[in-house]
This record gives sequence, C-alpha cells and structure tokens, in this order.
Amino acid sequence: MAAIRYPFLISKESVYSSGDPLRSPCSLQSPCPAKPTILILTTHTGGGHLNLAQSLKGMLDAQYGVVIVDPQPASVERFYGLVSRHWLNFLQWQYNCTDNAFISFCLHQSLLPVNYRRLLAIIEHIQPQLIIVTHALLSYAIARANEHLAKPIPLAFQLTDLGRLHMTWFTVKQANAYLAPTSEIFRQAMEQGIDSKRLHLTGRPIRRQFLDLPATTRTETLTALDFDPAVCTLFLQGGAQGSAGADQTLERLLSMDLPLQIILATGNNKSMAARYAGVERVRALPFTEVIAPYMQAADMIAGKAGASFISEAFMLEKPFLATSFIPGQETANLQFIEQHNLGWVRLEATAQKELLTSIASNPALIAAKMDDIRAYKLWNTRANKDICSIIGRLLS
Repeated sequence: MAAIRYPFLISKESVYSSGDPLRSPCSLQSPCPAKPTILILTTHTGGGHLNLAQSLKGMLDAQYGVVIVDPQPASVERFYGLVSRHWLNFLQWQYNCTDNAFISFCLHQSLLPVNYRRLLAIIEHIQPQLIIVTHALLSYAIARANEHLAKPIPLAFQLTDLGRLHMTWFTVKQANAYLAPTSEIFRQAMEQGIDSKRLHLTGRPIRRQFLDLPATTRTETLTALDFDPAVCTLFLQGGAQGSAGADQTLERLLSMDLPLQIILATGNNKSMAARYAGVERVRALPFTEVIAPYMQAADMIAGKAGASFISEAFMLEKPFLATSFIPGQETANLQFIEQHNLGWVRLEATAQKELLTSIASNPALIAAKMDDIRAYKLWNTRANKDICSIIGRLLS
C-alpha cells in the first residue's frame, strides 16, 4: 500500500504544553488587558469535556480573552484512560453508587482538599472576570474557592451530556448560570431545584472546525487516505482514550462480508493505532485536533455514544450508529439518539450486521434520517446564539 498522507493531521504536542504545571491546553499568559478574561476549567478525562471548552472558546475568543485550564494532575487522565479501556464495570459501579444527592455531596467534599488550593492559585494567576466549568467534579471546589475570594467571580456551569446528567452537577445550586445543552437536561435541572432565572437552554456548543469546514471535498480526503470514494465509508471512534471496546467493534465490522471501508479514530491509544496500521480496509487516525474533514468524508459516523461525538455527527448531517457506550454516564444518550431520530443504536454484532447489510442494499435508510438530523442541527445552531449574550450579561 502506498504511503498515506493525512493532510489535516496536527500532533497533540503542537497544541498542548505538557510541561506546564497547570496542564493548560492554552498559553497561561494573561490575555489582552483590553478584553475581559474568561477562565474555562475542564479535564482530559475523555474528550467531551475538553471539546466543550474548545467549543466555548471558539464562540467567545473574538470578544474576550479565553484561557482553558485542566487543574487536575496528569495521573487522573492516565487512570481514567486505563479504566475506560479495561474496567467499564467499575465505571458503571462508581457512577451508580454516587448518583444521588447525598453521596454526590460526600464525593465533592472528599475531593475538596485536592482541588481547593490549586484552584485558588489558578484564579490568582489568571485573574478572570468570569469562570466557566465543563466538568461536574470541579463544580463544588471552584464554588467553595470562589466564595472565599474578596470579590466573588461570576460562575457558569456548562452542563454536558444529552439525555441525563450525574447528580454531582447539582450539588451547587447557586452558580450564576447553568447552560443546558438539551431540553432533557433543562428539565432535569429544573427538577433538581435550579432557579429558572439561572437556567438557560443553549444547545450543545460545537467546535469551530465543524462549523467552518475547509473547502477540501470528500473525494480529496478519501483519496489522501488511499480509499475509494465510491465505497461506503464508516468513521469509527471509541473515544479520545480509545475506550469502550472500539477494537471489538472493528473486528466485528471487518468480519462482515460488506463493501465497507473504515476510518478508525484511535485517539491516544497507540497500541490500537499500531495494530490496525496495515489492515487493508482500515485507516488508523491517531489523535488530531482537526478531525472534522475525516468525519465529513464518511457516509456514517459510528462508535461510542459520547455527547460530543453525537453532536458533531448531527452538525455534519451524518447519521450516528451507536455501537458501544460507557454504562451509566452515556446510557441516556442511547435513548436520545432514538428519540430524536439521529441514527441507530445497535450494540450487538448481529444487529450491526443486519443494519449495515440493509443500508448497503438500500441507501434510502440513511436518507430517511436526514430531515430530523437537519432539523435538530438547525435548532442547536439557533440555541447556541444565546450563549454570547448570556456571557455578556454575566460580565456586565
């Protein structure tokens, strides 16, 4: 096979400053003093939280100086990556055990000594006029740290999942704003006692690359991958950590006698990338900041039912095939896909084969999803427009 040139690939090292003690994906130099400064707190535990932070930065950085910081030590990311690849039952057990008001409060209290002083140091260094949080386990600690400042800073929580949130998001009920990505999350927040004046239905923020795609065509992208543009192409992802059994899903797909070629996003899982590097019908795509053109080149998006991944699929007007999920955390996302007719949920090998066989002989099955996908994309795009005005009111 000829050497493959991936035209959009950017290494993680060119974006992240791994030597920075605060593990910030952005420079921690003070932003332009003429602009108000917004601090976005996120984590690298899965790609969704970081995607949210980057999406918000893309919306806001024309008007504000935006700094993204992951305050957690690198060991947290490594531990999550290990567990999400090999011990999904542990993640489900942990999620279910802590998913109630009392245990969530106890969990936050146990993490407070770990995060409190570090968050105070970040605030002192950045001197923000607004703080946005994209991870539930940072919400309580930043709220407590903020309370002890001489002048508390406006605090906004960017809520994450699509169908249902873990109760750790609702331990703090007095943040200045709660940004709900879906009507399902909006209703849950209301039920948990969040003041309607603080709660806003704003849709799921999307990274700028999914809104402003380059002029490169599907044919050019697939040709650069040494793929045939005439063959049905599947984009398969298992999460930024290569989690949730993506390799098992791929093996099942390869065993099917179907005219199918697969772009495999391996994330940070180097062993998976190496394992499939020479497989004829597979192109292993390692971690890249610019992934939208590869997803755009596919006929369908498949893989783990993460909120960011699903949202990026409908923004590209691609049907989503959920082949796996992280139990607990992503369970409600499966229902969300089916409820809004954004794709299919097929978790078993037999069901996946039946669906893909049907699509191969009847492309109208994809076309039947398109009206609902485009309608949801339009709603989300319109709802996103409120974010800047909400942020502006908080800063004023």
